[in-house]
Amino acid sequence: MKQLVNSLQYLIVLVLIYPIYYVWQTSKVTDFCEQVETGMSKQQLVALSEQANVYMDGPEDISLVGGKWRAIVKPGKFISADECIIKGTGKTVATARLFEQ
Repeated sequence: MKQLVNSLQYLIVLVLIYPIYYVWQTSKVTDFCEQVETGMSKQQLVALSEQANVYMDGPEDISLVGGKWRAIVKPGKFISADECIIKGTGKTVATARLFEQ
């Protein structure tokens, strides 16, 4: 019985905290994507992602010859919402778009 009560308490806390976590993570991605500017260097982009405390996958090359790259910023492991896709050429950012799912 005590284990059931503890499980219910844990579930209630989780249900109350998850929406706050969801809003917090998605707003961090949205704010980050709005701060990315065309012409920004890769190094500035990485520094901005560290400053904004977001997880960025990339930048990774998307062309065999080189020169074109892409980076993706997602809110978190348990959230499949907004993601910011950043594309660039050479060492500069070309576009940053927020995709809402």
